[in-house]
Amino acid sequence: MDEDFELEESIWKKLFWIAFYAITAGVLLGLFTAISSPIKYVFSLVALYIAIKCFKRFSTWGPRISFIVSAIIVYFATALVIAIVVYMRDNPVPAG
Repeated sequence: MDEDFELEESIWKKLFWIAFYAITAGVLLGLFTAISSPIKYVFSLVALYIAIKCFKRFSTWGPRISFIVSAIIVYFATALVIAIVVYMRDNPVPAG
């Protein structure tokens, strides 16, 4: 009985990890585009590290493509929220 049994990860656990990696990478890339100081490169490197961790964990095409697409969607959502907050901060609504 020298067979190697590899347990299949449940679909919910796989979805959780893909979502976690994608949300983290998307938010970090959104912060990378919004910040103008040199610290923004740290966000970029951490996002790259997260992507490498995700690609190591999932070796098939499906989860990797899901990660990339989800990270891009989260990035655009983060950039939109940041743009709205900056606009509202710079253009306050007059009282009354």
